[in-house]
Amino acid sequence: MDVMYAQKRRVRSPVGAGLFYPDNKGELLELLGSFGINSASFGYAKAIIAPHGAWSYSGAIAAGAFSSAMGRTGSIKRVVILGPIHEPKPSLTAREKSNEGTPVTKREKGLFLSNSYSFNTPIGNILVDRKMSKQFEKSGVSFEINDIPHLGEHSIEILLPFIKYCFPGASIVPVLMGQPSAQYIYDLAQGLKTVITPAIMEETLIIVSCNLSSNKDEKEARILAEESLRLFKEMNASALASAIFEDRLNACGGALVVSLLESGILQKTSCSSINNFVSAVTIENNTVYYSGLSFE
Repeated sequence: MDVMYAQKRRVRSPVGAGLFYPDNKGELLELLGSFGINSASFGYAKAIIAPHGAWSYSGAIAAGAFSSAMGRTGSIKRVVILGPIHEPKPSLTAREKSNEGTPVTKREKGLFLSNSYSFNTPIGNILVDRKMSKQFEKSGVSFEINDIPHLGEHSIEILLPFIKYCFPGASIVPVLMGQPSAQYIYDLAQGLKTVITPAIMEETLIIVSCNLSSNKDEKEARILAEESLRLFKEMNASALASAIFEDRLNACGGALVVSLLESGILQKTSCSSINNFVSAVTIENNTVYYSGLSFE
């Protein structure tokens, strides 16, 4: 009983609160209200793409994406949220420095589900749908229930307050993808196809956490962003996958969009932009572009 109780108490704590978005409940609710979610023209999107930047830049964009699904508020019981694992800063071992001098990264590899009971946000905890997580784990060899990649990653976390605010009774199935590969894209697509049946889809919202582009040259970043938007809207999974693996696009989360398209669960939908994209310059002097899209 003690083990079971301890398991139920496992809560994933936020790492981006106070950095990417407010950590104070009152401030957070005020900011969410200012985005106009309550007064927006609601839609019935089955899936959305929302950015994972600091809310000062991308919060209104994310709010627009969520508004496109708010017409389904009463029916959504769970949210399957897909996010990328970010590349850590490169490091060199002594041997690598002396031999090749090539940076070696330690980016996680695989598809990671959470073993937590809930994820904490400043406006309350969100339960994890552990039953569906188990179903995903059984659907492909790349899936692993492992909290470690989730603990320090912000791509999913940044969107959790929107989920709690817009769909307060919904649980989540958080899935992180490490270094993109054809195998991971295939396994996630098959998992979505297997687990999200038409009946389940009626009570499920799928969210892909994705930024359009990143580049030290602002003009190049915009070109990349425009191409990402074009391919997303065309819903051409093979063309999008080719662009990603040939390094013609660097959308952070783009491989997750490929999996969603390849799953076939959005065949009867069309993709549209929610709003114009915006950009921000990061502390690394990269220009990042954000936008929101809906599949309805």
